[in-house]
Amino acid sequence: MSNTIPAILAGIAAFLLYLVLSIGSATDTDAIFLWSSAEIIIGLILSIITGLMCRKIWKGKRYKMANPLRWLLIVVYIIPFLIELIIANMTVAWKIITGKNIRPGIIKLSPGMKTDAGTLLLSASITFQPGTATVDVNSETRELYVHCLDIGEDPNEIRKSGEIFPRINLAGWIRRITE
Repeated sequence: MSNTIPAILAGIAAFLLYLVLSIGSATDTDAIFLWSSAEIIIGLILSIITGLMCRKIWKGKRYKMANPLRWLLIVVYIIPFLIELIIANMTVAWKIITGKNIRPGIIKLSPGMKTDAGTLLLSASITFQPGTATVDVNSETRELYVHCLDIGEDPNEIRKSGEIFPRINLAGWIRRITE
């Protein structure tokens, strides 16, 4: 019984996402609102399977992503992320054109994330930036090893997440979403 509610929640979320992605599949002869009946049947089957597979994610206090407010925060997170992405693209282009401040290497980043979801979202956000890639994650301390174009003066220094995203504190946004 304890896995039933999380499975139902995960299934409903999967079905709603499926409906959003398949909107407009209705035909003149077979339409249920904006979807065809085949799309709705396939969506129900897939959402039941997804609900059963993902029920552990929606269970317990450790993982709070079942809250719709956190989904809204993820959508809002896209705006500061895109701003940082544009700035990073211009910075990398400038470094390549001028040839200055290019000291590639791997640095250790200590973001202070408390959840695996936060570490995952931060490492994905870092890897999307040009010239950087998350190479490894310490599963115990959640420290990231990041390849950068410019490692700075002291390559052995443990960096904070504010040094990777200097203009907007994306790690703070990620903490609001996942913790």
